[in-house]
Amino acid sequence: MPIKFTDGGYPARFNVPNQRWSRTFRTQEELHKFLTSEITHWGEQNQPRHFPLPGGPAGLQFLDPLTTRIFQDALNTGPQLEEALKIVEERGAILSEGLHGRLLSKLKAEKPNLYPGAVASIAVNLGPSNAWPDQGGRQPFPWALWLSGLGAVMELKPSTVTKAEADQLTSIVGDALAHRDEAEEIKRGFEIWREKTQTDTGADIDKFRKSSSDAVKYAQAQLAQALADSNDRILELEDKVRNRLILEAPTTYWSNKANDHVKIALGFGALFLLGLGGGTYWLTHYGVDLVANAHQRIVGTGQDAGLLALVPLAFVTLPTLAFAWLLRHVSRVIVQNLALGADARIRGTIAATYSALTADQAATPAELAIVFNALFRPVDGSTHSEIAPPNLSDLLEMAGRK
Repeated sequence: MPIKFTDGGYPARFNVPNQRWSRTFRTQEELHKFLTSEITHWGEQNQPRHFPLPGGPAGLQFLDPLTTRIFQDALNTGPQLEEALKIVEERGAILSEGLHGRLLSKLKAEKPNLYPGAVASIAVNLGPSNAWPDQGGRQPFPWALWLSGLGAVMELKPSTVTKAEADQLTSIVGDALAHRDEAEEIKRGFEIWREKTQTDTGADIDKFRKSSSDAVKYAQAQLAQALADSNDRILELEDKVRNRLILEAPTTYWSNKANDHVKIALGFGALFLLGLGGGTYWLTHYGVDLVANAHQRIVGTGQDAGLLALVPLAFVTLPTLAFAWLLRHVSRVIVQNLALGADARIRGTIAATYSALTADQAATPAELAIVFNALFRPVDGSTHSEIAPPNLSDLLEMAGRK
């Protein structure tokens, strides 16, 4: 079967063994292009019609019906695949790339006077149902065309071969054409695969590029966000540390100051106790004997009133007053440092409270003035004025003022 279809449609393989030609049509566009190219080829071959024949070009009107019209009729079917190829097959159309088409092209180029007769002979041989050029006597066949056909036969006779050789050659050519079609099919499949692979690869590359770009952008955004968050966190920690230092610095200062005053008071308290205890011990162990010896040495056995008054004044009253004066100043230092330590703790409490209250809200100038007045107010003992040890009423009054 010269026409092989795939599921009743494209692709279809059209094989013409007697012209040693075959071709595979994959789309209707390819079939249309083939028919159009055949019409164009034979239209050019049949021009000009002034072939150098005796008697002129009379009777050459048969060339187009035997060549171009067959392909035109096939094209007029739509072209419909099966119908168009059957017209070409049954009417024995001469194919330009087939065996006879190449021979006619050679005759037209080398011996154009043999071309018309060769066309008539080959066309009738390929398509027995084709009308003769002089059918019905309407178009007399000039004797020059008979001579042209005879000359074409004589021209082609030396190149003829035996039937066995022709069959063998036809088989070889058919196999070659089949292999060519198979190679073209493989090539086309490869082209389709390559295009699909390139398309898929390009799509994958674009997708990968886009995904990589999106991933990089996302990573950059995440990094930028992380940096921004870390900067905000650092600033927040700095603010917390600064606020903590602001809150702790005054408290620490006044607490240390209060502790220093307490240490001083404790030191002088120890000195006070040491002096009092040492004086009492010396008085009980050595003072009485000293006064007695002094009285015996100064007064002796006499009863002089002046000498009797001198011994108590010199050895009792004056040392006692001096010792009391020293103890009074020691106690003054103790009381002063205790008062300053208590005041320092109160100032530290004021500073810590004020810092905590104004941590999230700024204070007004009036509020600042109140706090500064409380923190830097003068207190007893801050100058060198006389400070006497407080009694019970003084302590109660001081407690009331606090």
